[in-house]
Amino acid sequence: MTDSCVHEDDVIRLLEILDHAHVWDPDDIFYTSVLAELAELMPADEVAFQVTAWLRLSGVVLQVAGGRRTVMVLTGADPDDLVLCRACAGLSEQFGSHGVTAHTEVSGGRRTSGVLGFLAPVGELDRRVLLHRHGGPAFSTREVDLLRLARPHLAELHLRRRAELHGLSSLTPRQWEILHLVAMGATNLQIAHRLLISEGTVRKHLEHAYARLGVVSRTEAVATLLGQL
Repeated sequence: MTDSCVHEDDVIRLLEILDHAHVWDPDDIFYTSVLAELAELMPADEVAFQVTAWLRLSGVVLQVAGGRRTVMVLTGADPDDLVLCRACAGLSEQFGSHGVTAHTEVSGGRRTSGVLGFLAPVGELDRRVLLHRHGGPAFSTREVDLLRLARPHLAELHLRRRAELHGLSSLTPRQWEILHLVAMGATNLQIAHRLLISEGTVRKHLEHAYARLGVVSRTEAVATLLGQL
């Protein structure tokens, strides 16, 4: 296979990483296990998930490097954070919020490579995942394609994590997935076709989700979901 091909084994491994997502700390803004295992799948010295509110020049970065988790809070009051926020805002404007871009820099004879995935924004929140490699080869086309493949799933996982942090952790991943599609306006039949399950199974999942949320209708469930997010 050429460098531009994503291997089938890599796709299988990526799906395993996404399916077994879990946090390392109850307050994590994203699933730390996913970041740590992405750094193994696409060898990186550090990987981070960043959420930023550009209008308020503030944000949070969850980073994993060498098996250690670090949380950084960005505030406009800190000059360094302000520079970082403005630089990241510039990248969003340059590359858009729905793509993946890679870069390589050489300074003092040392190569630093990175790949940056922009996720669809949530309201004023800008979301992105970043991987960095200090030394060694630049990120390959195959690795960039892997992040591009993972990007929409990472966005969904972040919404699920936000729901958990806001008290909706009682929902199963499948119930969360179906309710999210309902909130996007999909009918039961459309959901069934998309998830390759029967319409009756969709209805059963919704019934169980209603019970867990303490609501009795589709409208109330969506209102609860949107209210929390």
